[in-house]
Order: sequence, then structure tokens, then C-alpha cells
Amino acid sequence: MSKKAITILLSIGVILLGFLRGYLFDNINWVYLTLTNGRMNSARDEFMFLVDWTPSEILTLKWILTILFSLLFFTLTYLTVKIYFNNKSFNQTVIFLFVALFCIAGLLYITGTITGYNEILYGPIRTIMGMVQSFIPLMILFVLFKFLPQIKSD
Repeated sequence: MSKKAITILLSIGVILLGFLRGYLFDNINWVYLTLTNGRMNSARDEFMFLVDWTPSEILTLKWILTILFSLLFFTLTYLTVKIYFNNKSFNQTVIFLFVALFCIAGLLYITGTITGYNEILYGPIRTIMGMVQSFIPLMILFVLFKFLPQIKSD
């Protein structure tokens, strides 16, 4: 299979993974808000088992899924760039971007915990982690790398 075909398949995988992530988190959040705010539950039937969980258990599930999806998006982005461009510095840029986004979100989380501003910093943290768990890094990096001078490296 050509590198172009593999790149297209990986890119489609990133997009489909985004839809799966959205589907899971939307429904999990409905259940969570039902348990914490008494909001009417509009989650799909396959998520109703979560109603028996505690809010703390659901938050733990969300943390686990966030880490899992972040790793999956990183892996697919890395593989797409590696296969299509075959450029070591581009691969390192992908790693640097994801590590930087994780570190920024982590520092904001720690800052919020220490200062008591968790609620205020939740929005920026959520935005950064939402970016990590999306096709946006792949889209931006692919376009950027496509227009940079290409030097093949191992």
C-alpha cells in the first residue's frame, strides 16, 4: 500500500476516533450531570449502567478515557507524519507539541489545585486537552510540514 493511501486511512482514523470520543464523553457527561445536578438524563441506553456509579467513579473513568484518547491521537498523528514525510525533525516536532500541550495543561491543573482556582482554570485546561484529543494537531502539522522544505532523514 502506498504511503499516500496509508496516510489517508490514518487521517480517516483520527477523524473517526474524534467522533467516538465525542459520543462517549457526551453521554458520560449527561450521566455525570444527572448524578451531580439532578439534570434529566438524556444519555443513550447503553450508558445507563453508569447511573449506578458514583460521580467520583465517573470522574475516574473520564480521566482514564482522557489519557487513553490522548495517547491514541498522539499515536495516529505521529504515525501519519512519520509515514508520509519520513523526516526525523518532523517526528520530533509532533512529540514536542503533544508533550508541550500536556505540560501546559498539567501546570494549569497544578496551579488551580494549589491556588484553589480549579473552576476558573477548567476552561483553558479543557480546551488544551480537547485539542490534544482531536484532529487539530494533525491538520496543523500536516499543512505546516507540507509547505516546509522537505529534507529526508532517518
